[in-house]
Amino acid sequence: MENNNMEAYKAESGNMEACRAEGGNMEACRAEGGKAEGNVPRDGMRRNAPYFLGMALIYSVCFATAFYRNYIGITFPLITAATLLVCWLFLKKNEIPWKKSNWLYIVTCMLLGITTVLTANVFVIFFNTVGILLMITVFMMRQMYDDTGWNFGQYLLNVLFLYLNMIPELAAPFIHWVNYRKGHKREGKKNQKVKYILLGVVIGLPMLFVVVELLSSADQIFSQVIGKMSHRLFGQVIFSPNVFLVILLMVLGFFGIYSFLSALSLNNMPQYQSGGTKKNPLTAITFISMVTVVYVIFCGIQILFLFTGGMLLPEAYTYAEYAHQGFFQLLFVCLFNLVLVGVSMAVFDVNRVLKLLLLLCCGCTYIMLASSAFRMILYIRTYHLSFLRVLVLWFLAMLAVLLAGVAVTVVNRKFKLFRYCVAVVAVSYLVFSFGKPDVLVAEYNIAQMGEDISFDDLEYLAGLSVDTVPALSRYRFEHQGCGQGAGNYVKKYDYYTSPGDWFYGEREGKVPDGCRRCLLNKTLHHVLKDTEHMGVRTFHLSKYLARRAAVEYWN
Repeated sequence: MENNNMEAYKAESGNMEACRAEGGNMEACRAEGGKAEGNVPRDGMRRNAPYFLGMALIYSVCFATAFYRNYIGITFPLITAATLLVCWLFLKKNEIPWKKSNWLYIVTCMLLGITTVLTANVFVIFFNTVGILLMITVFMMRQMYDDTGWNFGQYLLNVLFLYLNMIPELAAPFIHWVNYRKGHKREGKKNQKVKYILLGVVIGLPMLFVVVELLSSADQIFSQVIGKMSHRLFGQVIFSPNVFLVILLMVLGFFGIYSFLSALSLNNMPQYQSGGTKKNPLTAITFISMVTVVYVIFCGIQILFLFTGGMLLPEAYTYAEYAHQGFFQLLFVCLFNLVLVGVSMAVFDVNRVLKLLLLLCCGCTYIMLASSAFRMILYIRTYHLSFLRVLVLWFLAMLAVLLAGVAVTVVNRKFKLFRYCVAVVAVSYLVFSFGKPDVLVAEYNIAQMGEDISFDDLEYLAGLSVDTVPALSRYRFEHQGCGQGAGNYVKKYDYYTSPGDWFYGEREGKVPDGCRRCLLNKTLHHVLKDTEHMGVRTFHLSKYLARRAAVEYWN
């Protein structure tokens, strides 16, 4: 049995090598030997089950070490690098040639991992993680498949298809190991002994636990000597919440990476027919013309009355009210136009008239984007910056660049829109993430309001993330409206001299309404308290800078 499997494997590997030697014509290889539509045999992971299982086990230990009670520490970029290393080992083991164009995805992943250590904003950290997962997915799909014929929609469907394939592949580690053992039935006596010993341990542990419990209740001396030791072993070690968390993280890391690689090795990605029959463009010309007429009228009004007409507004409207009322509607219309243009090119046969209409639609969308940005700037002038407003301005700028790619695709159907969109989104998001939006909001608002900042505005800035602490620590407020009831609270923070003087009472007290000094003191006190046990593994640059600013504030 073993010899037959090895001969088949050598023959199959030989076919692959011959195929690569003939210029990389993989279609011929797929037609021979029962290959799937990719570069790796369907049973490639089964043949190398010990290698991949061992690699996944080592990765699971690294995963647990990185994320054990620590999701944004210095270990985040390290586990990102470890994930990329596992992917590289997978490709190398399966002799899949490296595509130089994939360096964009590798660099983006590492930069996203690094920026996670530079900010404590939960929104940014979450999308950093999502971005890393998507970048790794697209990177591996491009390594495994020929994506030259995929359009934007097919790419999205294939990514979703791969993730759905990961669900049944959760059982792949067990199946691969069983199949591998069936192909290698000859086992040494040493392996047999180890198997029997492990079976005996599994059976003996529950028996040992029951016997110790019974004897501990029967004799006090035995209970004091052995029973307490047993309780500590089972209660504080084996069944400890910390041990459970470590095991859970290892399980997530092991099955996550193995099911991902196993789903890739299935090579069952759907194949799409190119050059299919498209619909008559007259239908698209009709409904796009109707919508575009409205767009042209709307854009004319924006140009005449808002941009060049001295910012004329309807009666009884302030700039802030006018900006807030129309912004989100315009943003939705811009997104709708992007989808409209993309669907029209994918479904209908594009002719010259339809191209002109689609380009006109893109032009109107640019004017709407400008109107949306202009309205948001008016709103910011009145109510200053917030994280959401910075996010919206960034999103509008990114949409403008994406729309340029859509316009190019209208003219040139061979333009690689998906790759363009990936590059634009990756670069734009890296700028947003490295820009530390919370710091931008705090610095702008402090520069605009200075010492006149209100209690509510200060409370908003303090509630963003610890990224804002270095900027807030420059304030030196006096106590206002504290009253006698807040005396203990004020004293607790005013007489702070060193980290050892923190207050650990049962009740911390409530910040008196309107007292900016108490609010700021409480914020900086919490920063010191939350970063007290930050070590090498949990080091985070933003938290470190916040802690240093808080110490300087108190000193």
